[in-house]
Amino acid sequence: MIYKHVLLLILFSSSLFAQLKPHKTEVFGKEEMQYYLYTPTENQNQYPLVVFLHGGAQSGTDLSLVKAHGIPKRIAHGEAFPFYVFAPLNPHKNGLWDDRVIHSMVTKLADSLPIDKKRIYLAGLSRGGDGIWRMAVNNPNTYAAMLSVCAANIPLIYLKWAKKLPVWFFHGEKDAVVPVEQTKTAYEAMKKLNPNTKLTLYPTANHDCWTETYNNEAVYSWLLEQHLE
Repeated sequence: MIYKHVLLLILFSSSLFAQLKPHKTEVFGKEEMQYYLYTPTENQNQYPLVVFLHGGAQSGTDLSLVKAHGIPKRIAHGEAFPFYVFAPLNPHKNGLWDDRVIHSMVTKLADSLPIDKKRIYLAGLSRGGDGIWRMAVNNPNTYAAMLSVCAANIPLIYLKWAKKLPVWFFHGEKDAVVPVEQTKTAYEAMKKLNPNTKLTLYPTANHDCWTETYNNEAVYSWLLEQHLE
């Protein structure tokens, strides 16, 4: 597919223009949210969007911590990607992501930028994995695919609401923070609902299975092949 060819050409190229720009916005008239937005540099009419939700350790008021892992980390190190990246900060240090707030922000971005609404993707790790799952089940037929990386919680009872969603699960088998059995159970349930479901287990990895996952070129190739009908 053309998307895959474009991806292979530019995904891992270093660019002086690859950067995360900080932003602030007020959501629902009460809560100020900080976030990074990465804009792709190549010339296209529309671009996919990846929503990246960080883990619990990065929550709070320091936006720079969002760059600690995953896609934001790679961009901060000079990587260029062929899609927008929306990477908000969870302001609740010890609380869960507010999926309603994040979905509202995503909707506004998709309406204001040249974003292909059939190719908006969810990516999260640990507590961020919990956040993207709630976004998926509460907004069915909105997101084109998901990378579920050692998700802190997966709402198994609501998986049927996201039955059309392609999901790639990742988990370290030695994870002492989030039991790998949760991901295995969710994978088996989703596989029955959607054959476009994948699982990668890392036999020697602990909770940090995200480094290997987000450094894997094949992950982005698969993600960008997915789209809403």
